[in-house]
Amino acid sequence: MKFLTHIAAWAVVCILPALIFISESNHRFEEASYRSLVSLPFLMFLFYISYEWLIDKLWFKKRYIFFVLVAVVLILCMSYSKYELFSYFNLHKGKHKMPPFHAFVYFDFLSNLLPVIFAMAIRYAQRNFSLEIAQKEAQAHKLQADLTQLKYQLQPHFFFNALNNIYSLIEFDPQKAQQSVHSLSKLMRHFMQNSDQKQISLAEEVDFLQQYISLMQLRLTDKTTVRVDFPKQLPPPLTIAPLLFISLVENAFKHGVSATEVTELSFSLRVEENKVIFRSENTIIPKQESLYNSGIGIENLKKRLTLLYPKKHQYNIEEKNGEYIAQLTIEN
Repeated sequence: MKFLTHIAAWAVVCILPALIFISESNHRFEEASYRSLVSLPFLMFLFYISYEWLIDKLWFKKRYIFFVLVAVVLILCMSYSKYELFSYFNLHKGKHKMPPFHAFVYFDFLSNLLPVIFAMAIRYAQRNFSLEIAQKEAQAHKLQADLTQLKYQLQPHFFFNALNNIYSLIEFDPQKAQQSVHSLSKLMRHFMQNSDQKQISLAEEVDFLQQYISLMQLRLTDKTTVRVDFPKQLPPPLTIAPLLFISLVENAFKHGVSATEVTELSFSLRVEENKVIFRSENTIIPKQESLYNSGIGIENLKKRLTLLYPKKHQYNIEEKNGEYIAQLTIEN
């Protein structure tokens, strides 16, 4: 890409002076082209000294006056050298005589200024491109750091809830507590295997959710009914961020279960074309704080959705017929 850029620049630098020379004095194209080719080494010198040194050392360091002075001195030196060279080889023989030095410098200034301008244009383009790449890399690093921080917040929160459920079972139902420890070990194994993954298959995520819901059900009484509607088979290509739906499940169990009242929890997942739709419903318990207005789990979920699925997710909540309903739609 850099090589092609230089080739294109030199094609323009070589042709334009010839066209200017023809328009000025009605010279033949052959003579103008010859003069342009002889001038090419001088133009290349101006281009590369500006490209490799002047612009970086002076212009980009805001030493603008010094840059202009050095550029003007170099251009005048090139014009003087070219004038002496043309005079020596008598390139303007015949009816076209050599013009006075001041006239030659006046008309030659533009062609000598051209490579300096091209060098500045290319360096600015390269600099902007490098800055854009650096900004994107910085944004990517920040995104990864934010996601890592959210994951570290989610991990202890998730395991604390699971351990708290097991602790509550130990005293009145040791057998269920033992089953819970076994289920938790499976969940931890799954969690550790996928903790560093940005995406996992949707089938794995559904299996994890089913295990977690089974673990949470062990502490429930007969007053709470849990309904799960997950598809038995899912398309293999579908992937999802790990533990994306776990916060909705946790909050439904936390705020939708009562020891004295009959309650119902419902979880469903379906796939429609390129969309994954997860729905959580639970009975509203009187005098309970709304489960979607507080808690680290839901705030964590909202931040992860913003970072992982910008403009590709919909998170809706509503209260309807005595139930809290949360629906999360992810576009793949």
